[in-house]
Amino acid sequence: MKIRSITLFAASGEMQSVRERVSNLGSMLSFNIESMFLSESVWSTRVALPPLSEQETPMKRASQLLDLNVVNYASIGQVEDAHPALEEVVEVVENGLYVSINMRSTDRIKSIEKVLRKACEKNPSNGSRICVNMGGDIFTPYFPSACNLHGEEGLAISLLYPSLLRHKHLNQFQDILAEVYASTEKVGLKLSERLGINYYGVDASLSPWMEESVAEIIEFASGVRIPLPGTLSTIREINSLIRSAVKTAGIRATGYNEVMLPVAEDNVLKERVAAGDVKLRDLVYLASACVSGVDMVVVSDNAPSRIIEGVFKDLFEISMLKGRATGLRMIFASAEPGETVKLNFFGWTPVISP
Repeated sequence: MKIRSITLFAASGEMQSVRERVSNLGSMLSFNIESMFLSESVWSTRVALPPLSEQETPMKRASQLLDLNVVNYASIGQVEDAHPALEEVVEVVENGLYVSINMRSTDRIKSIEKVLRKACEKNPSNGSRICVNMGGDIFTPYFPSACNLHGEEGLAISLLYPSLLRHKHLNQFQDILAEVYASTEKVGLKLSERLGINYYGVDASLSPWMEESVAEIIEFASGVRIPLPGTLSTIREINSLIRSAVKTAGIRATGYNEVMLPVAEDNVLKERVAAGDVKLRDLVYLASACVSGVDMVVVSDNAPSRIIEGVFKDLFEISMLKGRATGLRMIFASAEPGETVKLNFFGWTPVISP
């Protein structure tokens, strides 16, 4: 098991004070990770700022975080879909920073789609740094959704643990998960105490990274290949086991706490998409059971807007039916379904069929 991320949530303020505070917090975090002998366990450190107001532009906020090297990744926070400078999000991600867009209404789909397409023109990998949130606010350490919604400084943790569940039956999950969550909480509490900031909890979501495949776990547990019948019910059962293990461990959980299926981050999902077994429509359908059914998905830039608009509308309605937030990361590329696109450290990723 690895700690996927320790995310710092910084407070807003004047430009210089934010830079100084983030720098200080990041340095203290790095020092304590090393002094607690966690260097081999912590995969990344991150920082996220509060939501932007209408008076603050995305690039003005970004200037507070540019060229800071105390954490691995930084997010300017979240921008409302009706923000007058929404298109500046493109420049933010071109500068290597992360951001989320809150889609409050389906009336804003065209504007958001335009931003996503433009962000991917120079480099499709830029699209990986934008998340579209639907269904309300959610406090999570996961990027690009991370945003300091609480206002006060704190930290939260996400995990990478598919290797612990590989070739395990569902009745074996409970004890494994509870132990993982409890041991992670101890780390989070200790770090927050040493840094003198709030502890906001663990997002217990089951998320993949390449050979540590969540799709493989689902297929082993269900006995069928994704997305055949039996897939959705298995995902829902795993989600239930996650919630139960959180309760058993007695930890403070925050965020999504569900199965995640980001295509570009899961080698088995990549194989299924490349073979044409998993299509865009399948991932939309699975979003009813997991938080990010349409995540890190590469779509042809020739895809008709009516299809893209349909994905947005369906995900928005799913979030309303579930009564909780969900996310979308859609990456546009000059390629057709069946071809592959190189996405920085995500590697070669197949373009999905509608």
